[in-house]
Amino acid sequence: MVTSSLQHVECCAEVSALDELARELRAKTRGEVLRCEPMAMHTTFRVGGPADLYLTPQDKDDLIVMLRLLYQAEVPVKIIGNGSNLLVADAGIRGAIIRLTPNFAQISRDGDAIIAGAGAKLARVVHFAATEGLSGLESTLGIPGTIGGALVMNAGTDVGSISDLLTCASLLTLAGECVEKNGDALCYSYRHSALQSGELVVWSARLKLVEGDRDAIQSKMERLEEKRTSRQPIRCHTAGSTFKNLPDIAAGKLIDHAGCKGYRIGGAEVSDKHANFIIATPGATASDIRNLANWMHRRVREVFERYLEMEVEIIGDWSGWEPLEKP
Repeated sequence: MVTSSLQHVECCAEVSALDELARELRAKTRGEVLRCEPMAMHTTFRVGGPADLYLTPQDKDDLIVMLRLLYQAEVPVKIIGNGSNLLVADAGIRGAIIRLTPNFAQISRDGDAIIAGAGAKLARVVHFAATEGLSGLESTLGIPGTIGGALVMNAGTDVGSISDLLTCASLLTLAGECVEKNGDALCYSYRHSALQSGELVVWSARLKLVEGDRDAIQSKMERLEEKRTSRQPIRCHTAGSTFKNLPDIAAGKLIDHAGCKGYRIGGAEVSDKHANFIIATPGATASDIRNLANWMHRRVREVFERYLEMEVEIIGDWSGWEPLEKP
């Protein structure tokens, strides 16, 4: 009973401190500050419990103030854009979420370069570039998420990655200090960057493209869109590719040949259209999705003795989660 009472006091103290921090954030910024916001409303999987703090800065100045206050309070921070490529725990997130969409979504042209805010959806940037007659981004059409998220995970296809086009990124430290870095300084490799440490926040990027024929660019985009629609589940609650491709073979092929298509755990199901996509059906939980991903990983290991690495980022409080079986 004494232990339980102490835990209750500690919990109440944490809640009180967060409430006070939320009041200070509201007083010193113009953006939205929410407490205990359900993350299911802000991820493409449409699952996930509440974030202690959910912040939407109006502009760079707001973002700097928010980062500084959270840094001083020693509150963990996670930056998101469109909420794709994320699996948030059913228990939610202990700390703060800062969402850069839609207020960091500006897109402009400067010669043969595109300057885009971190919250700009990648699809919008691709279409803007095509309208301007600039080529280089077409192969990224259909990749969910924002420019910021694409830079963090080095999003791309078998044709290339976003890092191939990056001239420089405008960043903020968690203490709110401005920095600029080029692609080489961000240590890019396949689906990896130094930004994944979470110590730097992207707020804008400059992408180098090439002049091209508008009609030819548009035709290429239409072909790629048709190919994507025929091969991937569209208008479903997914987070994109579940696992990273291996150097010699696509993860989807291994998962398919391991007999995983259509397999289901709770409300989570392996897509019949593309085996590397998990679909969250009505009633799905984050635990269902993670358990299904574990099962897919295990099946590929058992059948082919190959090991898959998650591409979807797993975040939040998983302390109470027990896997159905170890991956």
